Amino acid sequence: EIANALVSSGLRDAGYTYLNLDDCWMTDRDKDGYIIVNATKFPSGMKALGEYLHDRGLHFGVYSSAGDVTCERMAGSYGYEKEDARSVTLIPTCLAEFIFFSGLWPSCADVSSKSSLPCSLLYRYDFCGMEKHPEGSRVVYTRMRDALAEATRDTGRPILYSLCSWGRGDPHLWGSTVGHSWRTGPDVFAVWEKKDLVDLGLPNFLQSVMESVDLQKSLAKYAGPGGFNDPDMLVVGLDDGMDAFGTVDVCPPAVPDCTPGKFITREQWGKVGGLTHTEQISHFSLWSIMAAPLLLGNDPRSMSRETARILTAKEVIAVNQDPLGLQGQVTFENGPTE
Repeated sequence: EIANALVSSGLRDAGYTYLNLDDCWMTDRDKDGYIIVNATKFPSGMKALGEYLHDRGLHFGVYSSAGDVTCERMAGSYGYEKEDARSVTLIPTCLAEFIFFSGLWPSCADVSSKSSLPCSLLYRYDFCGMEKHPEGSRVVYTRMRDALAEATRDTGRPILYSLCSWGRGDPHLWGSTVGHSWRTGPDVFAVWEKKDLVDLGLPNFLQSVMESVDLQKSLAKYAGPGGFNDPDMLVVGLDDGMDAFGTVDVCPPAVPDCTPGKFITREQWGKVGGLTHTEQISHFSLWSIMAAPLLLGNDPRSMSRETARILTAKEVIAVNQDPLGLQGQVTFENGPTE
């Protein structure tokens, strides 16, 4: 359904050709240490699904995490980097499941050769599950880079390697030698500024759109062809907000009867926030100016015409896809005016 929606909505033709599988696509590991795919969610198997998506001109993207577990407490890649690298480089071109993200990246290059190539597989690598391990983000991301390079040496399959340490370990300083994009900060929530986060009582592992933009101001010089700062996914099209979750010391307005200090689930918190139409246009424009990966956070099956117009604006996407690969910089500041 997601693949068909990407095609019928015009998103694929606008450049959103990566269909990326987020957390929870796996169950556990087999006796040889290889990830077991969730057969309930994928009854026809990966090969059939991959061929279906490939026939529609889409590329495959998959998720894992550098630690013992993923952010949703599934099997992580720590100690199994070579097994997971072999697995993902042999999977057919495309997949889809759970939370669907479609991606449009600036120009990319092969992990092993760094030569300019059309990337056929996106590997998004998170940083959850590292509580028991002292290594910094650079160490574990380099280890997976080397495993992916080894796994693709025989197949020749190009990989787009997306690092997601939420800015821990200053990945902007070394990310271009390891991968093709690197998250620069916390997860972006569908609110415009910090005051909105505070008013909604959201946890501190989230940031607003403008907080993320401000974080990029000093990072432009580290971006260029083959390596880009990643301020997080787009929150365009989430008019009714996002499902919040987390632990907070003060009960948020949406859950006034919570127990302070106790985890609030997505089901308990529900959807909060959401950007205005003007804010969504500005958000998409800013991400494009910053040469950021354009990773969709909305469901294309239920996308409004207004959302589609924002996400497929050719003149804006052209700025994002400029072959120079330069990230826009602030040229004027006067108090709150930029």
